Amino acid sequence: MNNRLKKISTDRYTWINASRNVKVCPLRFFYPRNEEDIQLIVREAEEKDLRVRAVGSGHSYSEVAKGRDYLLSMKFISSVALTQKAGLKQAWQEAHLATVGAGTILKKLTRSLDRMNLALSNMGAVDFQTISGAMLTGTHGTGITRPAVQDMVRSLKMVATGGEILQIEPADGITDAANFSSSSAIRLIQDDDTFYSVILGFGAMGIIYELTLEVEPQFWMKEKRYLVSWAELRSDLLNGSFMTKVRNTDFVAFRVNPYEVKGEHRCAVVEQEVIPFADRPRGFGAFRRNIFSSILGNLEFLMENTIVKTNLKPDGVRKSINLALWATQDMRFSGKSHELLYQSGEAVIRYGISSEFAFPAKAEKIVEVMEAIFAQAELNAAEGGVYQSAHIPVRFVPPSKALLSSAYERETAYIDVPLLFGTRGDIDILERYQERLIGLGGIPHWGKHNSRLYQHHDFIRSQFSRTDDWIRVRKALDPKGTFLNDFVIQMGLAMPDNSTT
Repeated sequence: MNNRLKKISTDRYTWINASRNVKVCPLRFFYPRNEEDIQLIVREAEEKDLRVRAVGSGHSYSEVAKGRDYLLSMKFISSVALTQKAGLKQAWQEAHLATVGAGTILKKLTRSLDRMNLALSNMGAVDFQTISGAMLTGTHGTGITRPAVQDMVRSLKMVATGGEILQIEPADGITDAANFSSSSAIRLIQDDDTFYSVILGFGAMGIIYELTLEVEPQFWMKEKRYLVSWAELRSDLLNGSFMTKVRNTDFVAFRVNPYEVKGEHRCAVVEQEVIPFADRPRGFGAFRRNIFSSILGNLEFLMENTIVKTNLKPDGVRKSINLALWATQDMRFSGKSHELLYQSGEAVIRYGISSEFAFPAKAEKIVEVMEAIFAQAELNAAEGGVYQSAHIPVRFVPPSKALLSSAYERETAYIDVPLLFGTRGDIDILERYQERLIGLGGIPHWGKHNSRLYQHHDFIRSQFSRTDDWIRVRKALDPKGTFLNDFVIQMGLAMPDNSTT
């Protein structure tokens, strides 16, 4: 190993993800500073017949980031800049484009864009993910006309096998191929199957180090949160009025207590709408969420105290969830886009682990699934003495072009089942939900806890019609298996359907 690689690496390092449910001890752990470092690492690995993986902030609960050979932290590949116009097609000259280092944390990205008077069109509930990690696992927010992270990407650069640098775009990509320098050390690929495989490819095709995102002018939003009963929300879903609201409001989501308290399931509805800059509210109160959710929700010891109480007196969690939903209601919060899309202490996801499932965005299916969750929560308590420790969030996402997106070519409702850290029987609870909701046709989110999918390769193929196309692209880009990982193998995504592993 040359001196440069020794300088940017260490051995005997244990990497643990944010939720501490995935741990790995690679042969060597690297901190590359640029694409040249990544090229050296890839070539070194291939000389020794080793595999290479990259990790970000470790937000994912799944095992997608596991890598036992060479593991790369992308934390130093972090930058945000306006995309250079030179080399772009004429149609993209006036577009709002940002070029971002793959290891850039979303918090840095959104604030850097804000200083440029720009914004992401959407984001997930929290902002400590890296942009590449969010893209590669299919992170989404809510808003049935608002894209998930991978669908904001217009171009990417990655180090592939042999250390070759590829720039990958759709067939109608932003780069003017006719004027792309033939002397460039970068090979341009403009192909739909390749691009829409790589953007949600779990890092199994190469090490992505740079993304070009389509963003938009910074926008202000107003938010309204209110409580209803499940009976009311169920009625509005089935009579069509709630889905009309979903389609006519920029961002809509709801959260439900899976347990009844005094004969009803409490629900909290969140509506967020874009407002003109001139109409933004003035005054301190207009720019702050409810004190309970914006301040108390971020104090981790309160979350830990909730778990202690839940484990000592588990049936009390019913009222605790009701209280948590009550504390989030707020009728007048306004702010810049990233201030509202970030969910602060209300995002249980920050304090725990979850499984999440994609279903068609149809009212009847949402009602069926929610009531199956209610039944499963009671069954878990009765049979296993284990309790759901958080509310159930439901969000809405538009169709995606990514071949392995669980929202591929359909409007989707994502239904999450999060648990706080330390919940007794947490993995057992999640696996019980997985079995039940897979049985209802739910497609698990790749970035969440989804080990039950290891046993359902037939289900994966039945739900993702382009699986073999994704596998073909992966093998073409990585014929040596340098970037293949255990997660992909366990999910049955390493070989075509008519091949053996």
